[in-house]
Amino acid sequence: MGTLQTFRKVSPYALGLFALVFVGFMVLSDADISTLIRKGQTLQNASIGKVNGETISYKEYEDKVRQQIEQEKSQQNDPETQVDETRIRQQVWDQMVDNVLMNQEAKKMGITVTAEEIRDELIDNPPDFLKKSFVDSSGRFLKDIYLELITNPQSYVKYLGSDPNKMSQEDKDAAVNRLRKDLIEVEDYIRKSKLYKTLQTTVGLSSSFISPTFAMNKIQADSESADVKLIALRTNLIKYEDVKVSDQEIQKYYDTHKDYYTQKNEARIKYISFPIQPSKEDSLRAAKHLYDIEQALSSASGLEAKDSIFDIKMSEYGGETVDFKPINQLDPQISKYLEQVSEKQIVGPINKPEGMTFIRFDAKREGTNPVIKASHILIKFNNNKDSALAVAKEILKKSRSGANFADLAKTYSEDKGSAINGGDLGFFGKGQMVKPFEEAAFAANVGEIVGPVESQFGYHIIKVTGKNSTEIKYSTISIKPTISNATKNSILRESYSIAKQVEEGTSIDTLAKRINKKAVETPFFTKERPIFNSWYLTNQSFDLEVGKVIEPIELKMYGIIVAQVSGKRKSGIAPLEDKKDEIKNILIHRKQLDMLKEQANQVYNKVRNFSDLEQAKQQDTTLNVYVANGFRGNGGIPGLPKDVVLNETVFNPSTSLGAIVGPIRGENGYYIIQVSNRQIPNENTIKDNLPNFLKQQVALSAQNAFYVWYQKIKENAEIDDYRSKFFKDF
Repeated sequence: MGTLQTFRKVSPYALGLFALVFVGFMVLSDADISTLIRKGQTLQNASIGKVNGETISYKEYEDKVRQQIEQEKSQQNDPETQVDETRIRQQVWDQMVDNVLMNQEAKKMGITVTAEEIRDELIDNPPDFLKKSFVDSSGRFLKDIYLELITNPQSYVKYLGSDPNKMSQEDKDAAVNRLRKDLIEVEDYIRKSKLYKTLQTTVGLSSSFISPTFAMNKIQADSESADVKLIALRTNLIKYEDVKVSDQEIQKYYDTHKDYYTQKNEARIKYISFPIQPSKEDSLRAAKHLYDIEQALSSASGLEAKDSIFDIKMSEYGGETVDFKPINQLDPQISKYLEQVSEKQIVGPINKPEGMTFIRFDAKREGTNPVIKASHILIKFNNNKDSALAVAKEILKKSRSGANFADLAKTYSEDKGSAINGGDLGFFGKGQMVKPFEEAAFAANVGEIVGPVESQFGYHIIKVTGKNSTEIKYSTISIKPTISNATKNSILRESYSIAKQVEEGTSIDTLAKRINKKAVETPFFTKERPIFNSWYLTNQSFDLEVGKVIEPIELKMYGIIVAQVSGKRKSGIAPLEDKKDEIKNILIHRKQLDMLKEQANQVYNKVRNFSDLEQAKQQDTTLNVYVANGFRGNGGIPGLPKDVVLNETVFNPSTSLGAIVGPIRGENGYYIIQVSNRQIPNENTIKDNLPNFLKQQVALSAQNAFYVWYQKIKENAEIDDYRSKFFKDF
């Protein structure tokens, strides 16, 4: 796409780059070919893999990876930011496999895209990304220039700079050839897009029949509503450990349902990890540096002397200064210490992830952008806004009546991330929270509790705990043991020695014990997800025979891994040992429901003669009555998991309004229900909505059908991935 980039720079027209053109189809990285290509292979004939026998060439794969890396680098604002090459390599592989499979399936169905169709699309209906490349400053599409360039690339010469005559003929020819290459890639994109859309339509139309009966039932479920009060007795009332399941029961269940327990080809490995961590010598060197700083600072008298020494040590050990930042943008651990000292004072050493750290409080100032500190309690809508609002109002009432806000947040808040901290959100500035939340929080005074505030996430109860506009500047010096080359080489030598001994027949468990380590065996895994996030390790596990050793590989978070293929399974019925825990949980859940029945009957007999379940609660405060006004046929009760049986009972015409009904056994417990004010749409309303609903469902079904179809195609395809023979870091 270099030509069109050039055109944008030299022409007076805002010609946009095709930055995201080829996502999904045309991602085109960098590899050290001299170290990756196996001996005896060449770039021209090497195969990186096969899809149903069709070769994917190494050269094409590398070209696409390289292009994608360059594209991502060009889009980054910070040139120092590293591109994730591992992610790109996997994306390119997945997309190349998808392209081959799509082409193969299109060929089977007789679907083709002709040159005439591509040409017509290019002239009459260019893709949006292409049109946006030919707009002036007002956004007007420059159709004449666009048509001129795509039909006569030679005319591109006159747009090359202010005076094309000053360019050599060689440069002009090169520019025109680059444009032609770009246009060829655009045509390829159009061909692939049309092929994909035609496939999607063909598969969707053949698999998107919607039963009118199903549609009418769905319309009714979406439209009906009722006011519900209920008592739920959940299975957690029966302790898990009090339920006994025998091996015979597990075996019987497995024998009856084994056809549902299928598995794919699987492998597992046994491995020893060698963490790449500092040696004793590396740690001693860091300790010496730390002692040097502490001694220098302690020997200095007065803030000025300490300040000067701190600057010197920053230079020696690569310290850094963080310019003025609002409190909400500071590292919380650093902020905590800065709150305790005055300007120019130094604290430390503090143990932080980046090492033992000294912090100097350089300066503070009042900023123009205030920040606030707040806690909140979130109640999600859960398909029933009225019920959620009622719950939120009740919590607000409790919080204003003196109940501890943090305790309420831990008990009721559905924002689990902040609930564990008593709802505390820390400091935040404007633009960091959704608008309704921000407006309510900034309008409140410190110590004030406001709400319920509605946002797209639900209802919030907000307590403002602080306001501040201070900005802080500080400097740090961090000392952490660094891994020397000698240390890393020593770890590498040891790992390769262990691998060689395993290859020669020594047990990996014996060797692990000998070096005070443990050989760990993974569960069985499939090819669909990389073990330890390494496709190399995964592919090698399937390519090598049981007992073979995989060449040691360095992995993030694990260090160097020495692995031996310890087992393989062919696709078929999963063995009982793999499904035993899953089946045990199913049977325990069923028995919990059985054991809960008597308790549910006792509760029902207590409340059955009351006219209202809330009256029963007044008599017996241990009863937990859920109130869900406006409960929907397709919804759930806030605080409870959805249960089909519950919904069916509420909207069953035989469930008398006002009556206390139960106990009803559901999937997750027993329910005692009282329904009032039930609204069910009449038959005419449903029939009126049926045509539009069917149209929407058919479109949705077509999309889902294509996805399911393609997943099956990919599962059944014979995909050979040879990348592990060329690369380790992918």
